[in-house]
Amino acid sequence: MAGRTIRQSTRSSRGDVRALLGELSSLVRQFDANSARRKKAIVESLVRTAIVRPADLIAYHDLLCFLVAYPDNKGVLALAEAELRGMSARLAHYRTTTRDRHARKLENSGLVYTTTTHPYSYELTQRLLRDHAVRIDIDRDAAEKAIEQTLPEFLGALVSWQESDALDYDEERSTSEWLEMARRSKAGGYLKTIVDLIDRAPIGHLVKRHFFDRLELETVWRLERSRASRTLQRVPCGRVFYQTGPFARRSEDLPGTLRAPAAALELQSPKRGEGLVRVINEVLAVRNRELFPLTLANPGEVYRYRAGRGLTIFIFGMRAEDRLPIEANFGAMLVRNNLPIGYGVAAVLFDRVEIAINVFPAFRAGESAFTIEQFFRLFYHHFGSRVFLVRNTQMGYGEDEALYSGAFWFYYKLGFRALDAGVRALAEREVARQRADKAYRTPIGTMRRLSKSDVVLSVDGISAAEWKEVSIINLGYAVTKYFAGRYDGDRQRGLADTVERVRRALGIRSLSRWSSDEITALERMAPLVAMIPDLHRWSATERSDLAGIVRAKGGACERRFVQRCNRHGRFREAVGRLASRSPD
Repeated sequence: MAGRTIRQSTRSSRGDVRALLGELSSLVRQFDANSARRKKAIVESLVRTAIVRPADLIAYHDLLCFLVAYPDNKGVLALAEAELRGMSARLAHYRTTTRDRHARKLENSGLVYTTTTHPYSYELTQRLLRDHAVRIDIDRDAAEKAIEQTLPEFLGALVSWQESDALDYDEERSTSEWLEMARRSKAGGYLKTIVDLIDRAPIGHLVKRHFFDRLELETVWRLERSRASRTLQRVPCGRVFYQTGPFARRSEDLPGTLRAPAAALELQSPKRGEGLVRVINEVLAVRNRELFPLTLANPGEVYRYRAGRGLTIFIFGMRAEDRLPIEANFGAMLVRNNLPIGYGVAAVLFDRVEIAINVFPAFRAGESAFTIEQFFRLFYHHFGSRVFLVRNTQMGYGEDEALYSGAFWFYYKLGFRALDAGVRALAEREVARQRADKAYRTPIGTMRRLSKSDVVLSVDGISAAEWKEVSIINLGYAVTKYFAGRYDGDRQRGLADTVERVRRALGIRSLSRWSSDEITALERMAPLVAMIPDLHRWSATERSDLAGIVRAKGGACERRFVQRCNRHGRFREAVGRLASRSPD
């Protein structure tokens, strides 16, 4: 639509627009020659029609995105892309012809020419300032309390001693006025000045994160014509897949589907990885979302998985300094035909992977089941995952969106079963009612009860009643008790001692060739390893392999740590025993 003039047709009305949008919405799941022609005709009609109702603008935008992700042919794809490229003209027209001159009714929609407001984390704020500094700042009026009351509480730790004297004794100058004085240039806003102060302070990273979080600053991001917007963000992934037939159906035998040969997992170059890390954080940020495995992603460990049917899954490992002691967290970006359609996270512990995946609402009418199955398949083949765990929050526990979308039944039909025996029994009764009465629908109150349990699927046939989770919580409490009992709560002494004891026990003669990240991994894993009671009875090979596991935790790619853990049965058994102890 770039270069076109939007005009209000004398025959068009809001009712006409909604009727066209309603018809297009009903057609997007149909793929035949007639449907393709009608989709194109509807969009061509809307090209010549002004849309001034916010809900209609968003609905039209999202239908166009769906056509890009699931195009019938080149003509439909080209038309949808052209309309999205011209969406800024529509938004400009909306602003000038309505009372909503600042598009406040479209705030946080993620569309071009709108504004996104959200309290991002310290790390994500740093990234956004680096990539979009001229469009990002804080709402000074909204942030007045944080600047005038909270910031002064720790400002003395961020400036020089001489500046502290001025800040302590000048009762006339406000903190806002001081920030104005402290700005390096007029191009930098308040947000950048505050972040720079924290970033350059001689304090630890966790303290910096705490200081920034305490401020609870609402970042205001003016998207304008930004490529980061939902409208224009693209991830080049190769040839387009045209949808010429029905959607892929849900698997009737998920374990069998997972066992089928999988595509390769391709490690990307660090430069390409950095670009993909930027993209996934923009994809989430414009939707007011954030996940630490993606915010803290490692550009050196980004994989591409070509799943087929236009779907590409990118997997992100975490930076070494932010990795967990024994569990391994990975993030994911889901892309279909170059358009981001969702994200996910996976927490891997031996052969168990805890999965959380979200297909964005605009694309849920598409091949969501195929997308999720391919995500599982990737972890089965390339991470050695055999047990797939989905937490109750994904079922809708405390989250109405998942509850009303029927997430529990979606996973049930894939073969997942509740860990809670009561919920399993309730689900079986509901299934019996559904079979007896095809018109029966599970009441929302019952759906809430079903959502209270985590659900699990074992590829090897272990039932939900048999499977026992290795408790990360219990492992943490075990370390607490260990430090309290053996070192009288002195963690510095305890860490130093356990590192030395583990080094000797595992036959690590010297750490001189270990990187700083590998040494950090040793420090984080040492208390757990030191608690293994029979470690001295392990064979030399078993102890040497465990040393390799520890070093892999701090290596370039954490996936190698996961793979080595899965090959060390004795270490897995030892961790399981430690985790089985009650913290009381």
